[in-house]
Amino acid sequence: YYHYLFSHYLPQSLRTLVDRTSNCEDILMNFLVSAVTHLPPIKVAQRKQYKELPSPQGTKTVPWANPEHFNQRQECVNTFASWFGYMPLVHSQFRLDPVLFKDQVSVLRKKYKDLERA
Repeated sequence: YYHYLFSHYLPQSLRTLVDRTSNCEDILMNFLVSAVTHLPPIKVAQRKQYKELPSPQGTKTVPWANPEHFNQRQECVNTFASWFGYMPLVHSQFRLDPVLFKDQVSVLRKKYKDLERA
């Protein structure tokens, strides 16, 4: 549902900004979800550890090592808030950590026991 909204509701200019900068897709998705649900942001993360691809010069650098990376993300927040006409992100301090994930004792208490087999 949200991917459909991301692709068909958001203007091409915002998606182009995300594509051009290779940054801010997580922020834009959170703006969209919060605007639709009026709830705090979601966490968007990969199932496996993220690994940077080598740059064309063959050196391996992480984007957050560049100070411009965070400036760029702030500009994205400003651009997205301007398009939405308000700040849809809702303040939240709630966090869930899977401390018992893949813990054999916890499997006995899990509602969806087969989830770890995927």
